[in-house]
Amino acid sequence: MPQQQTPGLNCPQCGQFIPTTISELLSASALVCPHCRLQLQINRNESKQAMDILKEVDDASKNLEKASNFKR
Repeated sequence: MPQQQTPGLNCPQCGQFIPTTISELLSASALVCPHCRLQLQINRNESKQAMDILKEVDDASKNLEKASNFKR
């Protein structure tokens, strides 16, 4: 079974990894780098298309989780 990679992005200032989740990206107004403390603001207007896609992925993931927990 392949190992699942932690989701996130590299900090544009220090290059270190910033772990995050789709849910956090959809709800937070900013991300903070745990290494250099750079605050990355999330511009929802400029990122609307990406946010819409992330919302669809999040919804699909939740539906899959519900379906996999369904017991007959």
